Amino acid sequence: MNDPLPAPEFDRSQYERPNQAWVCGRTCEGKPCRLGPSPGGHCRSTAECRPLLEVRPGETKGRWKCTRSREAGGPCATGPGPDGQCGCPIIPCVPQSSLRRLRGRLTLATISFTIGLLVLLCAGPWRWAFISPGPVSQPHGSPGFQHDALTHFGSSGCAGCHEAAEGGLGQWLQTAFRARPGPFDWKQLALAKTDHHSRMDERNCLACHADHDRHQPTVVAAHSCTDCHREHQGRQLAAPRDETCASCHNDGPALRRFTRPSTDDPLDFHPPLVPGLSAFITPRRAGGRTNQFAHYWDGHPDFGLHVAGLKDGNTLKFNHQLHFGTTVRMADAGVDETRGLNCRDCHQPDSTGAYMARIRFDLHCQSCHSLQFDPVNPEMKLPHASPAAVRAGVASLATLQVQYANLARIRGETDRARIDDFARANADRVRRLLGTGEQLLDLILFTGDPRPRMFPEDQGSTGKRAHYAGCAYCHEVTRDAQGQAQVTRPRIPDRWLPGGRFNHAKHPSPRITCLECHGTVLQSTRTSDINLPHQTATMLSAADRNAGLKACIDCHTENGAPANCATCHSYHMLKPL
Repeated sequence: MNDPLPAPEFDRSQYERPNQAWVCGRTCEGKPCRLGPSPGGHCRSTAECRPLLEVRPGETKGRWKCTRSREAGGPCATGPGPDGQCGCPIIPCVPQSSLRRLRGRLTLATISFTIGLLVLLCAGPWRWAFISPGPVSQPHGSPGFQHDALTHFGSSGCAGCHEAAEGGLGQWLQTAFRARPGPFDWKQLALAKTDHHSRMDERNCLACHADHDRHQPTVVAAHSCTDCHREHQGRQLAAPRDETCASCHNDGPALRRFTRPSTDDPLDFHPPLVPGLSAFITPRRAGGRTNQFAHYWDGHPDFGLHVAGLKDGNTLKFNHQLHFGTTVRMADAGVDETRGLNCRDCHQPDSTGAYMARIRFDLHCQSCHSLQFDPVNPEMKLPHASPAAVRAGVASLATLQVQYANLARIRGETDRARIDDFARANADRVRRLLGTGEQLLDLILFTGDPRPRMFPEDQGSTGKRAHYAGCAYCHEVTRDAQGQAQVTRPRIPDRWLPGGRFNHAKHPSPRITCLECHGTVLQSTRTSDINLPHQTATMLSAADRNAGLKACIDCHTENGAPANCATCHSYHMLKPL
């Protein structure tokens, strides 16, 4: 013990104890006795001292000595009587209740009154008006929900969710003590944190919202539904609070419990998409996503695909930098228009405005990458389709020439013999210059840019060249076991970050331009480049910092835009993005 010991002359019998239930009756006069009342409230001070019998050597009777302390004035002048009684008797006082005792009585009375009032209010006819915390949210207050509650749980109203609502006070107490955490789980109640579902979660919430219990397969203990979804807060459910997310993501020991994977399938760690959409799936990192952080501007990790250094595996050959430069674009009217492309020439919002629609060859590429391969006959085009369809088009080249000749007749040519001669001459010219159909097919499919080799005499005489580029110019073309050409189907993800959500419609142009977030496209020369913004400023070069976290923070902290976890993330794995 480090407490100092009392002085040798310290008299424990005269020590004032303010924590006792009684105090001396002369306290209000400023003259309380040192001995104080007994624990039962009786005065114990009958004299100023307790005389001591002193027997000297050689004496048989001795004499009484006053023992009054120095603080009380020292030995009295009269001294003790012959019978050993103090010569200064004290009239007994009437001890008074101490402040501690009065406070205890007041506290006990208050508790008793409160319990009695609660019993009266909860058991009487006013109990529903008294215990109701407010109206439920619109989804849980609709007639449809009340009907479902009555069908599934046998009751509606409050009893649809709170099974003991229609019971008496005894059933309420029984339910309270069966709850997790219970009334005496002080620590969990103080932290407002649970690591498992409550009885109401299991009976009611999960009965309707199946498989909404946890958002990652590695989470070993699910939160209670009411940790995030607070009812009776208004007509709309309140958004989950950041403190709930931080209870795990800013808790190192809790995160370390989630490191062992319960599955090896990366798809189990991403929410499912709407059928027909594809996503860029980020492999699960060793140890899982267990970075400890408090908020997205305070330690939030960068996007997983940037941390892992992933590349786009799409086999389609595309160069953003080239397309932002000066290009030659064939307008619909057949006039060459020289200008650089911009983002919205190809990337256009879908019907919701939240995401970008898929890139389509006929809408976004064909105006520049025409399938017209004969400069003499610009309306002769091959299909943008499978190798089998291209093969069929080459095999029917003579038929296409006849169809083109008939088109010339529709345009004003009436001499049938001249039309037939025109078709025959064009078919002979193609066979003479390009050889057999297989030679032409290989030229179309496997050559990156066959234009310099196609119809060289026509290019020399007319100064024109075909606009057609071979399939291998953009696609990966290989041969199968039978030697037939096969084109690897391009795979452009519809969603790059399926674990989060972003709404382009809420970031309109020109207030926020595409390059503010995707500025790296200006230097991107490879399809494998992933031109998403970096989340963490430390991951950026000085030139790209404005396209990263700063672009987000400028609005989502300083200008009042929402900045909580639920703005970008959904806890559950079932909500399509």
